[in-house]
Amino acid sequence: MMKKTNKLMSSSFLVSLSHSITGITCCPPPASFQFHSHFLLFSTNKSNPNPKPHFPYSSNPTHANLQQLLLEKSKTGFDKLDDALAVFDKMLHMKPLLPVINFNQLLAALVKMKEHSVAVSLFRDMCVKGVPVDIVTISTVINCFCHLNRVDYAFSLLAGTIKRGFHPDVVTYTTLIRGLISQDNPAEAQLLFTNLIRYKLIQPDVVTYTTIINGLCKRAHASTAVTLFRYMDKKGCKPNTVTYSTLIDCLCKLRSVDQALDLLHEMTKKGIHPDVITYSSLIQGLCDFNRWQDVNQLLSEMNTRNISPNVRTFNILVDAYGKEGMINDAEDVIEFMIQRGQHPDVVTYSALMDGYCLQGEVDKALAVLETTMKKRGIVPDIRTYNILINGYCKKLKVDRAIDLFQQMALVGLTPTIETYNTILKGFFHTGRHVDARKFFKEKMMLNKALTLDNFTCSILLHGLCQNRFVVEALSFFDTMLSAGLIPNICIYSTLIDGLSKNGHLEKARSLFDNLPLKGLRPDVKTYTMMIQAYCHDGLLNDANELFLKMEANGCLPNDVTYNTLIRGFFHNKKYNEAGVLIDEMCARGFSADASTASALLDLLKSQEQNPALLALRKKFLTYY
Repeated sequence: MMKKTNKLMSSSFLVSLSHSITGITCCPPPASFQFHSHFLLFSTNKSNPNPKPHFPYSSNPTHANLQQLLLEKSKTGFDKLDDALAVFDKMLHMKPLLPVINFNQLLAALVKMKEHSVAVSLFRDMCVKGVPVDIVTISTVINCFCHLNRVDYAFSLLAGTIKRGFHPDVVTYTTLIRGLISQDNPAEAQLLFTNLIRYKLIQPDVVTYTTIINGLCKRAHASTAVTLFRYMDKKGCKPNTVTYSTLIDCLCKLRSVDQALDLLHEMTKKGIHPDVITYSSLIQGLCDFNRWQDVNQLLSEMNTRNISPNVRTFNILVDAYGKEGMINDAEDVIEFMIQRGQHPDVVTYSALMDGYCLQGEVDKALAVLETTMKKRGIVPDIRTYNILINGYCKKLKVDRAIDLFQQMALVGLTPTIETYNTILKGFFHTGRHVDARKFFKEKMMLNKALTLDNFTCSILLHGLCQNRFVVEALSFFDTMLSAGLIPNICIYSTLIDGLSKNGHLEKARSLFDNLPLKGLRPDVKTYTMMIQAYCHDGLLNDANELFLKMEANGCLPNDVTYNTLIRGFFHNKKYNEAGVLIDEMCARGFSADASTASALLDLLKSQEQNPALLALRKKFLTYY
């Protein structure tokens, strides 16, 4: 809680500060949340609007039982929303009224259930019914507004509470800062935090700093998080294990593993002990780079410090070994974790199954589901089935994938858009375009609970164009636009490629030229597709002009782009131009691919004495 200070705690100052401290103009809340005196009937105890928490349990058995229930549910949440609403209704009709702490526990239970809008609605009812509220209530509701992405309402509530004599505490302000960060406003959050310290409105402790650092990390604002981390240390607030672990995890996820390792060395040097969470984050980061020697070193260090790997640590290793095709090592890890008393879970076995599928051993993955997991009583989840369905589709066994798809409903699982996309792609990949179109229309388009994404559209457009259903692809594209789905550059690239390969170059060109009007920039793949289309139609000048234009627009060509244009020059007998481009390609560290080399050999066989071709052969021998 905040202590009373001199003029800094005056209502007028705090109200002004609540509006100006971040530079944000608070928007007025909706009618149901207007802060009129007849609506926000806060506690009238003006001498102490922030009473110390107390736990008055009634001698009335009904009251006492309900209070015990609220204490428990505040930590876990209710099983059903209707149960929470029934308890609230009962509380409103109790005489005498239960203390505010019990109403706060009910709101906390709703937050645990992620029913933030319901919590706000009950807060409104409390105010209308004259139920006293305290700063804990206010902080809870501010937290709900932040989760609902309405930080403007949170600041409006802050202003209203300050006017009525409440003094926001460090929890309240930390919640607001987290809300700003969650809406990707780190600069405003930093300004708020700086001003709170400047005006001595809060005395941040390690929990406050760590909470804000965690919020920044979740939004991938690593540099700001590191700056705040150094600032807290400079101000004499020593970071703890949680602070270091939070920052280490963020850096590892952003692939700055060496910087994360430096933090590990720093914390141990300062006598701050890393825990299993710290090491697990680092092991994940190192596995992402296949730095197995460093992984083994960390595992050895954990053993020296008597830190036992937990299920998450082992799961990271199983997943990493599986992705690298080291299935035996993944199985050894599972065996070892069982010996250490750790119980493999659905994540463990799903990772193992994924490893099998990546090696094409889908039947072994299925055996894990049907034998090992069943024997251990481990219930498969959506990811388990998605892994198997993807595995069978890649093995061109789509019917087996469909069997698993149908099995999901029998075990109470609802397929995700990823499941549907995988099967749709599998049908097209096996040439079963009729089944693919039928599956899309009957299972996906008619499924109101399913939200199609850009990946769905890309699969369908590619499949239709590949099977020469260009008119149908364009019709679907128009339908997609009418439905409000905003295509990304991948969608446009797919359609441009399909149109150009099916004799609709002008339509492809029109789509490409209009990309800037859609707020999109062609990537290297899009440029390469258009260059290939121009080359195919013998429009070498257009192809070369676009090649020069892409670099001027800040998109550098890659090896595929160079090889595509070089082959275009070959096919159109522009051998000197091809030679110049080969020099440029090699100078940039790229090399000719198999198709380019094969095209040159074919030309040499048919035109053995062509001087330009002989010069190209010599150039190839020089470079390769």
